[in-house]
Amino acid sequence: MAFNFRQTAQESTLLCKLMSNRTKLDTDDVVGKELTIIAFDFAPKFDQDGTPVADPSTGEADKFGVVVFKELPDNYYNVGTVFTKVCKNWAAGFSDDAEAASAALAKEGGVKVRFTMGRTKKGNNLVSVEII
Repeated sequence: MAFNFRQTAQESTLLCKLMSNRTKLDTDDVVGKELTIIAFDFAPKFDQDGTPVADPSTGEADKFGVVVFKELPDNYYNVGTVFTKVCKNWAAGFSDDAEAASAALAKEGGVKVRFTMGRTKKGNNLVSVEII
């Protein structure tokens, strides 16, 4: 098999493997719908200047969750703080091996969720999740 320069270049620009050959969903695309998460991974966080963001509790590079839905397999969704915590707990159950945890999640058939819009006490937007 010949080396695929185009594919390698495209994959090199992505923050995580799940984004490859998928289109990003916006929050409006997922809010209020019952969806099944069948895969997840993590991507690094960057500030507005493009500098990596550090997790204040560990000092390590902070990351956010990226998920794929059974109902929208050609897309991915960057989850917020609330569901990133869920993804981190899933990975922790597999010795922080997100790839193994994601494979087990898919094998199990995924987890049904419903995202809803809300607000923090300070009035900022917050996407909440209901596990169904």
